[in-house]
Parts: sequence; C-alpha cells; structure tokens
Amino acid sequence: MAEARTPVWARPRSAGRGPQPSLSVTTIVDAAIALADAEGVEAVSMRRIASELGVGTMSLYRYVETKDDLLDLMIDQVMGERVVVAGGTDAGPAPAGDWRARLRAIAVGYRAMLLRHPWVLAITASRPPLGPNMLDNTERMLGAMDGLGLGIDAMAGFGWTVMAFVRGFVMSEIAEVETIRRTGQTEDDYRRSAGPYLVRVLAEGKHPLLARFVHDADDDRDVEEGFGHGLEVVLDGLAVELGRLSVAGDSVSGTN
Repeated sequence: MAEARTPVWARPRSAGRGPQPSLSVTTIVDAAIALADAEGVEAVSMRRIASELGVGTMSLYRYVETKDDLLDLMIDQVMGERVVVAGGTDAGPAPAGDWRARLRAIAVGYRAMLLRHPWVLAITASRPPLGPNMLDNTERMLGAMDGLGLGIDAMAGFGWTVMAFVRGFVMSEIAEVETIRRTGQTEDDYRRSAGPYLVRVLAEGKHPLLARFVHDADDDRDVEEGFGHGLEVVLDGLAVELGRLSVAGDSVSGTN
C-alpha cells in the first residue's frame, strides 16, 4: 500500500534553488491551468509545461515536487476564483439569514467555475484536495445555513445536495463540449445521423412516451433557464425539509 503524502500546503514552500527569475509556483500553476483549459487535463505534464514556459523540465521540480502536487495546486487555485452574480458574488454578500440567496449565489459561482475549467469536475469527484480555498468554500457553504437551528449534519447535507445538482447539470454541459472536441461532431450532426434509426424504432410503438417527447418536446430549451429552474426546484425541496426539521425540533422541545 502506497504511503499517503503530506498535503502540499502542509510542506514548506520551496522558493527554488539557483537563479530562475521567470519561474515561481504561481507561474507554473497558471501555465498548467491554461493548458488544461485549452487541451484537457490529460495534456498537462511537467515536460509540456516546461516547454510552454521555455525552461528545462527539471527546473520545475524545484518548485513543484510531483504532478499530483501540481494538480492539487491547480484545483485549489481555480476554487478561489470569484464571479459576480445577482445578489453579490458567490462569496456574498447575500441578505443575512437568506439561506436560499446564499446557496443560489454559491451554486451559480460554482457552475461558472466548472464551465471555465471543465477538467476540475472529474478530478474532484472522489477526493478533492483540502487546500485553503477548498476549505474556505466549504466554510462558506456551511455558513449559508448557520443560524437556522440545523445540526451540522443537516447543514452539510443541504450544501452537498445543491453541489450535487450543480455537478450533475454541468456534467451534461461539459460532455457535449468534450464530445465535439473529441469527434468533431456537433449535436445537430449526431441527430441527423441517428434520426432515421430513432424514427424507425419509435414507429414500432413500444416507447409511446419517448415518442411523445421526441416529437412534441420543446426543442429550443435554454440552458441557463434550465439550470435556474432546476436549482429553484432543489431549493424548494430543501425549504420543505427545513420546515420538517423545524417542526420535528419544536415537537421534541415541547415534550421536555
């Protein structure tokens, strides 16, 4: 079993050895992010980054020890980005006590970041790095529900539910872009090629609801509207759960 490495943020930050004024951890991470944004995270390697920066590959290791460390630093840097949204930024300010507005702003900001950096989604799906920006974001998410009388498990559950919706929605957005990048085939191209087959299958009458969807559904669905509507549905569900938990808490208090 491989020994777990100490997180890169818990290790002394090396300034590099020898004169290399054009390099720094920030310079290397910025170059890696730009490369991942343009070509996908699979294109990121120490050799390629060194080539982009016009330096020798080994010189990068004076600043970043491993590629895993580099990926952790990349993720945490983009997690620190902020975007302006209605009601403030993803960090606030939102009206005090307005948990919906605060979670909505966080969700909108998170989606915007994922769309700018689609490679983040797959890397953070299982074990996101615990860098300073990731920790700050988690604290901010929990803080959106602070003061509502919820236990910490419920506060976390509300936040994770919203984040899961965002990740699932963005996954489909990213998948379409990635498919076009990989195959060169747009969604319209795919529909034209698969259309005759689908029409033939649906004509058999075994899938009446699917046929109804294919023939009658609104084909001009607005992605932004779809995201906004879906997010409000999630928040509505959380509001119901918040009310249920409040009633349960009042009932328990009333028996004492």
